Amino acid sequence: MTSEGTAPKWRSIVDELNSKISAADLIVSEMKDSGADMTEFAEYVSALHLVKGDVSILYDSACAALGASMRAVPEMILGDGTKIEKRAAADRKKWQHETLAKNVASRISDMAVNMETGEVVLTPQDMMIKMLDYCAPSYWRVKELAKIGINADKFCDVSESKESIIVRRVK
Repeated sequence: MTSEGTAPKWRSIVDELNSKISAADLIVSEMKDSGADMTEFAEYVSALHLVKGDVSILYDSACAALGASMRAVPEMILGDGTKIEKRAAADRKKWQHETLAKNVASRISDMAVNMETGEVVLTPQDMMIKMLDYCAPSYWRVKELAKIGINADKFCDVSESKESIIVRRVK
């Protein structure tokens, strides 16, 4: 906690990091414009890569700690309008594509019939295109599958859920 008018102690660290990032960006421009030695430029990029990794580890650690302190709170809205969301997701592997596709096709076929009149309201082509609402060339759309009553987890191996923090800044 900070008293009225006093910046939190992390603010000066973040401000200093932003200042250093600006200085580092100027070095990129200078090296590019001056035709700096390629080896020196590569060493600079290598050093930045290490810093990027360290910042990524710090960010992940801070997000995990924030997620734990949020407990059951799914989202927060900060004073500047930034939204912080706590989400959980799991990796899905070893999909049973054919079985799942048959289930989705069956549901689409059922939805293609007007239950009051018995009229088929979707052509076979429309039904095939509708399949793209539930899958994409490289993955299945889990939320869309759930909307038609299909639990994607029954068609793949699901890892333990991993919590993540999503920051949505106001534009």
